[in-house]
Amino acid sequence: MVGSLTIALAIPECYIWARASHSWDQGFAMHLYNVVCKEMVLWWNVDFSAEAVRLGQELETVLDNTQAMHWVQADLRSWADVSELSCFAPVDIILDKSTSDAIATSAPMAFSPSSDASDTCQEIQTIVQRDGEVTLLPVEVLALHLAPLARPGAIWIALSFSTMRFENLPHAMAHWAVVAREALKAPHGHSSPSVHTPEVFHWLYVLKRK
Repeated sequence: MVGSLTIALAIPECYIWARASHSWDQGFAMHLYNVVCKEMVLWWNVDFSAEAVRLGQELETVLDNTQAMHWVQADLRSWADVSELSCFAPVDIILDKSTSDAIATSAPMAFSPSSDASDTCQEIQTIVQRDGEVTLLPVEVLALHLAPLARPGAIWIALSFSTMRFENLPHAMAHWAVVAREALKAPHGHSSPSVHTPEVFHWLYVLKRK
């Protein structure tokens, strides 16, 4: 289920997976396999839409609590909302199904020394204390909001339609590193065999918490 993209503030689902402990000794692929396939995994689905959360919760009621997805409503651009997720932290894996794309359609956000501290994460407060008033792109705000929830070495996997989704985000890259970007060929729609259809690609990003 994906949140509506019909308005600028709509945010598709963002899965957050957490577990008790981890080791990166065997590399990322083995770590991901162990987390998802072998260990007890707690799943939270964070969605902007109250209706999506309601429907998701209804679908999960038939599952055992240890297997069910836990649904939470939140605006990931709001630190007041995101800070409520700190009870789930630290997380190991964040699976972003075009959440970043949806948030990117909203307006840049301004922060100043007079901004409400309760709705400003410590990472942004530090930037403001050093640089004064600052305007951040919404994806950078998202990255800074997710940073305190993720343990060092945590992985953020993002599916995007953009070839430049995480470019020119210097404050975010102080906390995250883009370690991979892979093109995924999008499926073709129905078209006549005689009509040339150009290839369309989606992009899979892997970021690692520093």
